[in-house]
Amino acid sequence: MIGAAAIRKALEARQEEIIEQIAHVVSIDSPTFPSKGTNAVSSHFAEKYRAMGADVEMIPGTHETGDHLLATLQGKREIGPHIFLIGHCDTVFPEGTAAQRPFTIKDGIACGPGVADMKGCLVVCQFAMEALFTEGFEEFGKISILYDTDEERGNPSSREVIERVGKDAAAALIIESGRANGSIVSSRKGSCYGKLLVSGVSAHAGVEPQKGRSAVHELAHQMVAIHNLEREDGTINITGLSGGRRPHIVADEASCHIEVRADRQATLDSMTNELHRLISESHIDGTRSIFQKISGRPAMEFNHGTEQLLSIAAEIALDAGVEFKHGPTGGGSDGNYLSPLGVAVLDGLGPVGGNLHTDEEYLELDSIAPRGALLGGLIERLSAK
Repeated sequence: MIGAAAIRKALEARQEEIIEQIAHVVSIDSPTFPSKGTNAVSSHFAEKYRAMGADVEMIPGTHETGDHLLATLQGKREIGPHIFLIGHCDTVFPEGTAAQRPFTIKDGIACGPGVADMKGCLVVCQFAMEALFTEGFEEFGKISILYDTDEERGNPSSREVIERVGKDAAAALIIESGRANGSIVSSRKGSCYGKLLVSGVSAHAGVEPQKGRSAVHELAHQMVAIHNLEREDGTINITGLSGGRRPHIVADEASCHIEVRADRQATLDSMTNELHRLISESHIDGTRSIFQKISGRPAMEFNHGTEQLLSIAAEIALDAGVEFKHGPTGGGSDGNYLSPLGVAVLDGLGPVGGNLHTDEEYLELDSIAPRGALLGGLIERLSAK
């Protein structure tokens, strides 16, 4: 076994090279749309993985997303576990942000759009793989590495790829950044996001208000009822309210956006079903409500497979010199799609960062080598099972 300590030493020797590449990738604007930037990022890494001897496939994006990079590495073991690594090339920041807020370093902290979520993580994964191969890593079955281009928009194009490639994986390692306190992510909430549309009957608000059926009033009733669906392991967030067109007309339309999140899939399904039941009953006669689902992710639940991966990760963390912690988080990731398929998933395995999706997003540079060693050590250990 090469071991995490040796991988860490190799990464420490290349720290400046790693930082230079992070700076380069951060300088590429890559919002999910338009796809020019995500294609540039995925193409950059395609060349890196080709140089390692990977079979590289650029899977055409759908829904106007960029092309997804799938790198497949085959080891000497004809029959060996399939290890699946996933990251994403897109960020939440619009074009022009990289010029307005370029990559900077101060006191060991790197800042820039997408530096932690998750361009720094993509680079560290690449260098961890290079370190393994430099040290003679070859006793493995199959390793698949997917860098998709649409995670920040709920994977409208890559979900099918994730499920198809990952369905037979022995383990899925998601290279999102470690939490600000250094924790690995062991579970994630599931979500259902959509738009509630209410229709009513218009009328002159001054002359014949009694003939109207206010969609705005009905929406207010529905929002209160829906918000009351919240429970200990499930939340409701209502945003984007709109309704009516003119002050002297009873509103015949109104809408809002609703997001349901829950720790467990059973809770998410129950809350969503109850939402549909609630809106099927009108509070104001003559109004009608419908819920149009826009996106969502299944829950990434903590299970026996997670427990086994955490046990292995804890051992490797000692060798890598990483303080081992894990915990849940409310946000979704690529890993949410694999947990319901019975695949063991660990998330948040990238270097440590924080303030994601904000102008203050940062990456801790001294976490690059130890976290890369933890990731590399996990790949090696899981490949040997």
